[in-house]
Amino acid sequence: MMKSKTINTIRRSFLFLNFIAILYNATLYLFATRYISEMNYAHALLENLTTIPGSPVRQFILSMIFALILTVTIWIRDNTKNDNRIFDGFLILEFILSAGLIYILKDSYNGFIFLVFMDLIYHSRDSKYWLYILFTCFGLFIVSNYNLLSQVIDMPSLDVYIRYFPHRLYVVLSFFRSLLDVGSIVLFIVFLVSYLLTLLEEQKNTEEEVNMLSRVNAELKNYVSLSEKNAEDRERKRISREIHDTLGHALTGISAGIDACIVLMDIDQDKAKQQLQIVSTVVREGIRDVRRSLMKLRPGALENQTLKDAVLKMIHEFEAVSHVDVHLYYGWDQVDLDHTREDVVFRVIQESMTNAVRHGQATRIDVEMYADEAEYTIIVQDNGTGCDHVEYGYGLTQMKERLAMIGARVQFISVNGFRVIVEIPVRKGEEKL
Repeated sequence: MMKSKTINTIRRSFLFLNFIAILYNATLYLFATRYISEMNYAHALLENLTTIPGSPVRQFILSMIFALILTVTIWIRDNTKNDNRIFDGFLILEFILSAGLIYILKDSYNGFIFLVFMDLIYHSRDSKYWLYILFTCFGLFIVSNYNLLSQVIDMPSLDVYIRYFPHRLYVVLSFFRSLLDVGSIVLFIVFLVSYLLTLLEEQKNTEEEVNMLSRVNAELKNYVSLSEKNAEDRERKRISREIHDTLGHALTGISAGIDACIVLMDIDQDKAKQQLQIVSTVVREGIRDVRRSLMKLRPGALENQTLKDAVLKMIHEFEAVSHVDVHLYYGWDQVDLDHTREDVVFRVIQESMTNAVRHGQATRIDVEMYADEAEYTIIVQDNGTGCDHVEYGYGLTQMKERLAMIGARVQFISVNGFRVIVEIPVRKGEEKL
């Protein structure tokens, strides 16, 4: 959470105010005791007290030690990295020190309870114990009232001590005591208001950032969709041109040649045979042109190299671009697939790896390729976020359609990330294109 300068300033001011209040009340006990002793009011003091007072010097030293430890504890806590267990330990220590100060100062000042409240709100909002500690601090603040606490513990009231001073001095000393009490309450209220304002501002900024990220995400999705549509349109146009330039040209020539043969059949059979030979040549050329066009549809990585080399090359390039660790187990060294199934296998692995990073934010991908007598198996496992329900977008739909064309099966399982399992039946006497 954002820690504003205003809140830090208020906390430092409150810590300083508490130190002054502790010093002031401990000093009053010390000098009031000396004044009463010098003015021979000790007997009258004992008559007004329900218990024998302790040493004021010891009380002063202990209060200063506790105040110093409390200050150091808060400073260490402010400069410690986020760790809820450490924060809870420091908070409990602050609570113990506050209770000790209440006892040492005979409940003459309890404003440092607000200091524990501040630290609790400032640091421990994410702690699972903070609510219990909050109620405990609140309970300590309630019982720290002198009229209530003195019914349980016998302790001399500071007000009894300072009443032995001259009236004007008593009024001035009481005024400063009240001023310190009111100051601690006012500073605590200012802290709460500032904290709430900072929290609201942080929430507003977070909402604006979320909205901005949503807009950017929507724009990126639109851009991706538009890019895919443009790529699809370009591919369609290219295929259309290939068909027009190869198959269309061949079919046009064949159609014209057959028409000529029909005419020549009744006129000159020798010329009709010659024309049929020409048509046969055109058909063969057309077939070669169509095959060349179809070969251009193959993934570039599969041209002039084996499937294993193509997959390794793809993985190497993918790792270089995405910084994802990809591990390949290739057990297909004895497998001889036709070009069509090689193309599908290559595209399936490529799409699975892309989805692992794009949708699952994976950092590791394992590609395993097994072969037995009945089927060839591909398993692509990533360590990404996975999903509760598989949604078949364009990529997964295309993957299923490609695999269905070669009689293969595919499963999508969200376990320890996301897993794609492909099973390709083994054919006998595979044909080569």
